[in-house]
Amino acid sequence: MVSNPFSTRFTRPGRIEPLDDAGRPVDAEGLLERLRNLGGTAAIVGPHGTGKSTLLAHLAEAIECRGGQSPRIRLRSWRDGLAAWRVICQSVAGATVCIDSWECIGPATRILLRLAARLSDCGLLVTSHRGLGMPELTRCGTSASLLRAIVRSLPHYPDWHGTLISEADIDAAFADHGGNLRESLYTLYDRFEAGLCRVRAVAGTGPDGHDGSDGGRDGIHELSDGFSYAGAPERNLG
Repeated sequence: MVSNPFSTRFTRPGRIEPLDDAGRPVDAEGLLERLRNLGGTAAIVGPHGTGKSTLLAHLAEAIECRGGQSPRIRLRSWRDGLAAWRVICQSVAGATVCIDSWECIGPATRILLRLAARLSDCGLLVTSHRGLGMPELTRCGTSASLLRAIVRSLPHYPDWHGTLISEADIDAAFADHGGNLRESLYTLYDRFEAGLCRVRAVAGTGPDGHDGSDGGRDGIHELSDGFSYAGAPERNLG
C-alpha cells in the first residue's frame, strides 16, 4: 500500500526539519544561544500553522542532545494549567520546560507558571500567537517557497511530484489557506488520496493495490509528537 507522504508519520512536529520563511534550515544553535541570553525563558511567536510546534520540538530535541532536559506539554485549554504546573514542579533545576499553545491559559495562570519555573530554577520555552509578556525568541512566518521546501523533503518526492501532486496543487493549497502550512498540508493529503484513487481506478485495483481487496485510508492520528496532553493529537505543523 502506498503511504501518503502528507500523513502524520511524516509531517508531525519533530519529523520535518524546521525551515525559515524562505525555506532555509533554521539555525538551532543560534536560537539556543539567544535563549540563554534571554535568561532561559522566551516565546516562539506566530499565527496558526506557521511551524511553531515543529520548531519547539526541534529545539527541545537539540537541548536534550546537548545533555539538557526539556519536558514538554501541549495545552488545550485553561484546564491544562494544573498539568503544566506539575510538569514544571517535577522538573530538575536547569531544565527547559517546553509548553505549546501558551495562549490557552489565562494571565493569572501564566504568572503562576512563570513563578513556579523561577522557584524550580527552570527555563520556559513556549509557543504563542503573540508575546503575552514573554521575551520573543523568534517569529515564525510562511511563504509559498517554504511550503514547497517542506513538500520536497517528504518521502519519495520524485515518485509522486508532478503526477499525484503538482506545483500548481502546492501553490493553490497555500493560497486557499492564506499561508497556513498546517491546513495546506491537510489539503495536500486529501489531493494525494484523490490522485491515488484515480490511479487505482484506471488500473482496476482496490485501495490496497490488489484487485477486489478491502483497504482503508492511512490513519492520520498514528504517532505522538513527543508532547503530552489530553485529547486527540494534532496532525502536523503548529
